[in-house]
Amino acid sequence: MRAAIIVAASVVAVLGLVQPNAGEVPEKKFITKDGKRPKGALFTSGVMVGKTLYIAGKGDYRPDAAFPEKVQNCLSEVKKVLQMAGLDMRHVVHSFVYLEDHSQFAEYNKQYAAFFDKDPPARTTLGVSKVPGESHLEITCIAYGDLAGRKRIGEVSGGLPFSPGILAGDTLYISGKGDQLPDGQHPPTFEAQVRQAMRNVQTTLTQAGLDFRHVVMSHVFLDRQENLEVANKVYKEFFKAGDEPACATVFVDWIPGGSHVEVTCIATTDLAGRKVVRPARMNTGEIPASVTGSPGVWAGNTLYLSGLPGFKPQERVLADGLQEQVHQMARNHVDILETAGLKLDDIVSGHVYLHDIKDYQAFNGIYREYFSRGPGVRTCLMPTSRNENKDVQVRASFIAARTR
Repeated sequence: MRAAIIVAASVVAVLGLVQPNAGEVPEKKFITKDGKRPKGALFTSGVMVGKTLYIAGKGDYRPDAAFPEKVQNCLSEVKKVLQMAGLDMRHVVHSFVYLEDHSQFAEYNKQYAAFFDKDPPARTTLGVSKVPGESHLEITCIAYGDLAGRKRIGEVSGGLPFSPGILAGDTLYISGKGDQLPDGQHPPTFEAQVRQAMRNVQTTLTQAGLDFRHVVMSHVFLDRQENLEVANKVYKEFFKAGDEPACATVFVDWIPGGSHVEVTCIATTDLAGRKVVRPARMNTGEIPASVTGSPGVWAGNTLYLSGLPGFKPQERVLADGLQEQVHQMARNHVDILETAGLKLDDIVSGHVYLHDIKDYQAFNGIYREYFSRGPGVRTCLMPTSRNENKDVQVRASFIAARTR
């Protein structure tokens, strides 16, 4: 099944797409009770790559628990993985939080803030349709093991328990940015709103001494499918054609603060270590139902892969049905990995977005064929119930790393 997309190493070398060694290659460690690789598992609780810890999405699976307790339970599960890695909540640099009931946003902020009392991490919060099980929310985090190399970028706004950005070593994690103007109002048109969201990202980049050339991965969240074309038009204004960051476009049920768009980015301070990876079959940045992004982007020894659906790149059409789309989505990512000189075992983190949470078990059966080889950490959810393209059954983005 994978043979058709294997790229010969010699051809890859000639094309110059394999990233040369960028400094010392980091060590990879599985954060498990016995410290061993969990064989055959769909995903693992935590993976440490050098100083960076990736933590799987954590939920609370006690259906009768009150919402405040659910938030506490989710963050306590995050804390357990941190402790197994010899870290604590101070080391968290970015979190994604997915809420089913966005009316609980204020209560969630209150409980969340109790876990981060100083220089809180960057954060991206979305209202989604469904997370697995009875949790009603899911939280996934990235942490950094060296507190001396962790620096807050920008000032924490009053009452909001997250930082505009966190610089961890040579990586900048930027919080999700909506379209708010400095006075808290919103621009009058959606085009102006997207442009303002990108300018809000730019503010944090500038405060860190960076610009859009340094961005290696972005997530663009939209609450309306019909806004995609305008979002893509504006988004492309900020990047050189052919050198865009990897990107995942996700349609969600709700975005905080009254925005209809939210953008979050990861950037590298080392432009020399930033390289686009583009398999021959993916010769443009156009991805169905997505804003424009490069298939993969290196940042040193870390490779960020765009959020891809199960589409056939050369035919520019989606595969038929869930099963074939999951297989095709996996093949697309294998193509990027092999062009970069990596393999499925090198994936350390993944975000998976399903059109229907009812497909969760069927999806897992196919996912296991490919992604249990690492395995990395994973977050899986149904982001919207109303406006995703119904033809797209699944899309996923990953982070991979060259390790020893």
